[in-house]
Amino acid sequence: MSFRRLDDGGAEEPIGCAMPGPHAGRAGVARGFMALALAAAMFAVPALAAPPGELAAKEARHVAGTFPGRMAGTPKEDMAARYLADRLLAMGYKPGLHRFFTSYTFNWASKPERVHDDRTLISTNVIAERRGTSGKQIVVGAHYDTRIPRSERDLERNIGGPKLEGLDDNASGTGVLLELAQAFAKANPQHTIKFIAFGAEEIGLKGAIEVVNRMSPTERAATLWMVNIDSIVTGDRLYFHAGPKTYAKDPKAGHARDRALAIAAGLGISAATNPGLNSSYPIGTGCCSDQAAFDEAGIPVVNLEATNWELGDKDGYQQTAVSKSFPDGYSWHLVDIDNRAHLEANLPPGRLEERARDAVRILVPLVSELAGVKR
Repeated sequence: MSFRRLDDGGAEEPIGCAMPGPHAGRAGVARGFMALALAAAMFAVPALAAPPGELAAKEARHVAGTFPGRMAGTPKEDMAARYLADRLLAMGYKPGLHRFFTSYTFNWASKPERVHDDRTLISTNVIAERRGTSGKQIVVGAHYDTRIPRSERDLERNIGGPKLEGLDDNASGTGVLLELAQAFAKANPQHTIKFIAFGAEEIGLKGAIEVVNRMSPTERAATLWMVNIDSIVTGDRLYFHAGPKTYAKDPKAGHARDRALAIAAGLGISAATNPGLNSSYPIGTGCCSDQAAFDEAGIPVVNLEATNWELGDKDGYQQTAVSKSFPDGYSWHLVDIDNRAHLEANLPPGRLEERARDAVRILVPLVSELAGVKR
């Protein structure tokens, strides 16, 4: 998860139907459930090898505990990337480690003669795909890196660094990504499903930008949707959002968001979308994670996160009520808070399993529909 507020060339290594909006009335909801039933009849939903969310939760804990400090360009990020590639290989994919050069700025307050340092590094995107037949694709992604301290203030506040586990941000999304990949490993999609674990999200969505920049105009036009998963544990509620640019241009770009909300409702899972209480963040849209790079490129997106858009500045950055356990109302980037021990001791029991289960139960049928998975 990148900050919402402004203050704060590579090598490759091989290894349905329109839905009512979130505020639709009873008639719209009824039509939504009818559409959901029709979609279920049209598309095959892969059977899961274990209870939904079990693998995702297990992988989230493993990634957080085994690879703390998986900051862009560090050995821990590389180790995490290789682990993810190995997991995808074991599922039957042929994953690639896509290396790329990028940079970030470290700001100095105590050294006015330096002001800032521009630091160059090599990060990695892990990419695997289940080939379709149409020549088109959908992208399913989650970043796996953790926050790099980018200023002396970050260091003082214990933001980022080598001890940050990042269970919420974003081992949780990475775990769901792996379970989705397993679910579709033997599927027969009409459209290719490309799974991407993004590196360097925390220094400005650099991994996602690299993927978009590598696309030819033809590939961009053939990319129907981007589905993103980022930070689903700490926040009070699950949210699905469309991209502000594509949705403003064409309301049909909210289709995947609306389908996700309809699927959730049909399963009895509580989910919402940005209510638009802050004018800088239009209703039904989100920001600040890897999907934004695709939205900027004109590719429709849907982003899944857990937060609370009714708290604080109503910009989605405050995830939960301010308390002794969450002094700022969020866990993002905080070494002492975004870790297994703290979150599992201070959130409702079983929160990780619950959120992983809900995410998988919603996203498996959604991705099946978007990719046209055949029976």
